Amino acid sequence: MANAYRGFSTFGAKKHFQLTDRELVNRDLMNHIYTLRGERVMMPAFGTSIPLLAFEPLDKKTLDVVESDLRDVINYDPRVKLLAIAVRALPDNNAIVAVVDLQYIELDVVDSLHLEFPVGG
Repeated sequence: MANAYRGFSTFGAKKHFQLTDRELVNRDLMNHIYTLRGERVMMPAFGTSIPLLAFEPLDKKTLDVVESDLRDVINYDPRVKLLAIAVRALPDNNAIVAVVDLQYIELDVVDSLHLEFPVGG
């Protein structure tokens, strides 16, 4: 199958900069997650508040913010469909872990994103 998506990334120390398919979509999703809401010019609703949660309490309200922001990011991207999301606290690690099950629509692939966010510091 030919690549459905092609792009470039200068993130990391890879020998090649080209990204394709799930790798590109995942990088785009991560960029969206770690962009602060209001940071993007002419797009005040783009981004999340997740990067600001590092010093918030590890409680239900914070878990709800993470889940809501992740849903918004996934629903924003037409290349993926949200199948399931599980967000839980890891108090011993001062972190929130999210597992997001996605369907990559044009690739006809189902995969999971495993994300960990530091909180409660």
